[in-house]
Amino acid sequence: MGSTSSPALGWPSAIAGDCIPPKKRKTWCSVKQPAQNQDRIGVLPDDLLIKILSLMTVREAAVTACLSTRWRHIWKNVDRLILDMNTFGMQVPENSNNNENPDFWNQETTKFVTKVNEVLHHHYGKGMNKFEVRFPLSSSHAVELDRWVAFAAASGSKKINLFLSGYHGMVTAQHAEKYNFPLKHFVDLRGCQLRHLRLSMCTLETVSAKLSGFSYLVSLSLFRVSVIDSVAMNIMSSCRALRRFCLQQCHWLINMRFSHASLVDLIVRSCKGLISISFHAERLECFEYKGHKVDVEYECTPVLHKLHAFFVKTDECPLDFLGTLPKLTALTLQFPTCISCTASLQHRKGFAGLKNIVLCLLTSWKTSIRSVSYLLKAAPLAETLVLQVYGNLQPPSKLKVTWPKKCTLRRLHTIKVSGFSGEPELMCLLSFLLKRSPLLKKLDIDTHPHKYRGFNKWKREESEDATRCYYARGMALTHLTQEIPSTVTFRVR
Repeated sequence: MGSTSSPALGWPSAIAGDCIPPKKRKTWCSVKQPAQNQDRIGVLPDDLLIKILSLMTVREAAVTACLSTRWRHIWKNVDRLILDMNTFGMQVPENSNNNENPDFWNQETTKFVTKVNEVLHHHYGKGMNKFEVRFPLSSSHAVELDRWVAFAAASGSKKINLFLSGYHGMVTAQHAEKYNFPLKHFVDLRGCQLRHLRLSMCTLETVSAKLSGFSYLVSLSLFRVSVIDSVAMNIMSSCRALRRFCLQQCHWLINMRFSHASLVDLIVRSCKGLISISFHAERLECFEYKGHKVDVEYECTPVLHKLHAFFVKTDECPLDFLGTLPKLTALTLQFPTCISCTASLQHRKGFAGLKNIVLCLLTSWKTSIRSVSYLLKAAPLAETLVLQVYGNLQPPSKLKVTWPKKCTLRRLHTIKVSGFSGEPELMCLLSFLLKRSPLLKKLDIDTHPHKYRGFNKWKREESEDATRCYYARGMALTHLTQEIPSTVTFRVR
């Protein structure tokens, strides 16, 4: 396995074994070297050195082969291979476009494929922990990709990431046919330790046999993967230990049924062809959905307690996404437009155990803001209310909002508003909540909006209009300060 490496990799020629320094004879001076000059790293066992080298890029790890005869082959055992342009010192031009500059990308692709083949040729292919390829490739490179996937499967990789959709800001070729991921390599694969699989810009086709190589898979993520309902459900049935399933921009899916005994987290985002979703998952705890309105049937979800529904089309209400969920404690709803849902909330019974509420309001709601108060009234155990607002600077105006009667929010102790612009309807809502929340302890207003990053994480956007933020802070400090009890901590950013 110690064959000569290609100079195209840019690694030292010592890997080939032609520059090994001769052994020096011991002299009196060498014996009397001070203790602090001893090679403390060299005395470490090989297993520990492999762990250290696995934290580097494979290019950096391979450079250590020139240190001595002992180091020559250690890098070939690294258990983490991240193969991308950064690993091989290749630069990604900004706003690069495959369609406008095909000659450049053909050269870069040939260079990348050659370097990956060199790495895998030298690597021993045992005890792999993570194998990742990140480069815009298609079906025209199926021979090389099949070989790389076979290497990852045979080496016992616990994590396999295959990202063939390019880099951020890069425009990939639209006419390129997607690579067909070879599921055959995971049929009757004994001893496979695969735990995490992430695929991007691939195609998945059915296989007749059982995918025994997926028996221990706990996380499966498909991004822009062409897969039909039956194939997705067949793969899911082979993953006995599956706990997390993520589907993003899988537009071939139409009617998906998630039936699994171990599934805990499910994410479905931007699947344009989807019509219906049904569940039979006894352990499902969290479900996140983003996209257009679809039919949802909760056949068996007895422990589902987190639901995040981000609707993107106008005049669609995410409240229609809710079913009978007795264990629901955390709810996130995104309203693309102003929708009055007061009538449906007045008789709502599914919010009895709801404690944490996040509402994303993409437009101004005016008097329909009262729907928020009716939602809180339907959730008597609500403790936290977060409003993610994406409005614009508005002139002050007086609104007459009809608030619900006999509404006391006895458990509400925290209110957070992000993206606040001094909207009149939000000023009215906060004034109402301050009067009806006897246990309120914290009111936090942030003039900067927060963008949802997925997986229940938000990121504060810093690039904002200074004039709008200054006006919003002034409105909050001028009109709300007088109404805030001394027991409430008030903060404006």
